[in-house]
Amino acid sequence: MQLIAILLTTVSILTLLSGIAVLVGSKKSDRGRSAWFFAATLFATIWMISISLFLVAAPDWPGSLMVTVVNLTYLSAIFIDIALLGYIIWHNKYGKIAMTIFSILGIIIAWVFVVNPTLLYTDIVLTNAGNSLITNVGPFYFIYVIFFCALVPAVIVTLIRQIIKSKSDRTKNGSIVLLVGFGISGTASLVFNLILTFWTWHLVWIGPFAISATMLTFYYTILRYHTLKLDSIWLRILSYIVLIASAAVLYMIVFYLVFLAMFRGSTPSTEVIILNFVMVLFFLLLVPAMNELTNFVHSLISGDGGKKDTNE
Repeated sequence: MQLIAILLTTVSILTLLSGIAVLVGSKKSDRGRSAWFFAATLFATIWMISISLFLVAAPDWPGSLMVTVVNLTYLSAIFIDIALLGYIIWHNKYGKIAMTIFSILGIIIAWVFVVNPTLLYTDIVLTNAGNSLITNVGPFYFIYVIFFCALVPAVIVTLIRQIIKSKSDRTKNGSIVLLVGFGISGTASLVFNLILTFWTWHLVWIGPFAISATMLTFYYTILRYHTLKLDSIWLRILSYIVLIASAAVLYMIVFYLVFLAMFRGSTPSTEVIILNFVMVLFFLLLVPAMNELTNFVHSLISGDGGKKDTNE
């Protein structure tokens, strides 16, 4: 679970950086929608970090800390899809009405949960074999699940309407990409974080990874299809950081799989994982400097070989 926790933390930071990039780089006319996107990345970051802490928590961790971690997991999950829905339909009059309704419902559910967390879970079980919760399968739990079962289709239906009504190929293609990404992540979150938890908690990390992929998909559509108007030097800087972190995450996944294959199921220690991650980040940060050096050498070679002596 150490690798999963490290990767979850990394992709959570990656997700937050994409939200900051959009918020900082957006123009005034799109500041409202960019704020919704930033809110979605912020809540997703809280959700992913909370789940990563829950997965690596040891039996001797303070009970008050674990209650806070678990509560943040449930609370942040409520507002991720609400914020994504706001990003998609905030420019529409009826979209603002739908957003208001879902926001009020989400706030009510969150407030009831804060007042009495035992409505969703009754105990936190921390063992060396894996951590889990004792779920309180009562009326409020079903309300919590039904809320997501209504919110996720609302986002999907909204995207389908945009695809059907869109006259611009760029807008239509962007909406299709968002639809596929959100459909996969929404389904994964419902299955692995709400349904399968009745039997096992070992797969709860799949939902956060799916959500992070969706956030990066949204970020990609913003850059590729210009769904928001962006213009800022900070956007370029943060986008480069996002690209570097994405490459580092992919490298760590490949490294972990190769390690398992070579050492027959043995898992690398936390120190080895962190060292590899730091080294790959260091290497990726050196790539621009290496490119500049290579271009400089090529220019020297081209300059010396391409000029003819005018005195000949």
